Amino acid sequence: MKKIFWTAKYDRVFKTILCDERNIHLMKEFLSRVLEREVQTVKFLRNELPVTNTKEKVKTVDVLAEVDGEYIHIEINTGYGKYVHVKSFEYFTTVYNLKTKRGDFYDAKTKFLHIDFTYHLGQDVPVREIYQVQSKTTGRNYIDNFTILEFNMDLIMKLWYDKDKEILEKYKHLIMLDVSDFEEIGKGDGFVEEFGKKVSELNEDEYFQSFMTIEEDREYSFNTEKMEAYDNGLEEGIEQGIEQGIEQNKIVIAKTMLQENMDKSLIAKITGLSLEEIDELQ
Repeated sequence: MKKIFWTAKYDRVFKTILCDERNIHLMKEFLSRVLEREVQTVKFLRNELPVTNTKEKVKTVDVLAEVDGEYIHIEINTGYGKYVHVKSFEYFTTVYNLKTKRGDFYDAKTKFLHIDFTYHLGQDVPVREIYQVQSKTTGRNYIDNFTILEFNMDLIMKLWYDKDKEILEKYKHLIMLDVSDFEEIGKGDGFVEEFGKKVSELNEDEYFQSFMTIEEDREYSFNTEKMEAYDNGLEEGIEQGIEQGIEQNKIVIAKTMLQENMDKSLIAKITGLSLEEIDELQ
């Protein structure tokens, strides 16, 4: 079987290399290029957000860091569906809520920046898009310290494959996240060359490879296909399929319980089926 080369498109590779505190200079340089300004300090923060009630699931963001006194949250989205922005926004607003409360006052000065590197956005979405909470009528910001920056990774990669030299020079720090051959893109660029070397070394590490399995690759593919189905307007069909699967599972369980001569009332209570529906299964 051909060995898979895991690029930094996958968050585990991205974090292993760029979130290594022993090589903090890599994240500084990466963010300097993304933000188009020199980054002086990077402090990685705990990426598991607190759970506020028992019904809430654990929220783990890809990267959360304090950068030159600003809070930056990074998400790498290997696929896109309508829920992706909702999830990212929920996570980012949780960070905003936690960090803006400063004792007995709200911090309206510290900047909060969420960065999305998103695949499967579509060719009609710009390479780089900036979002803020603002008025539709006047364009005035509702709050000034909350910004979202998103990169259309597929479009960036397409322009790279089309040999657009301008894109290469401007976005080689993003192109490097999804290539396996760094010879051309890294030529004369020490940062990209070092990054490429570390990605290649990581792919030769058997301990690392044991985590990045074929099953995980299939999971990514399944999730991508599911998100593409949402994008193609098949939401209703998907939801119906899920509901049908749940109902079919109830029937299978009920039939098994009937074979064990269990009480029909108990079967109805466990499966949610009515007594009439259970009678029809006999």
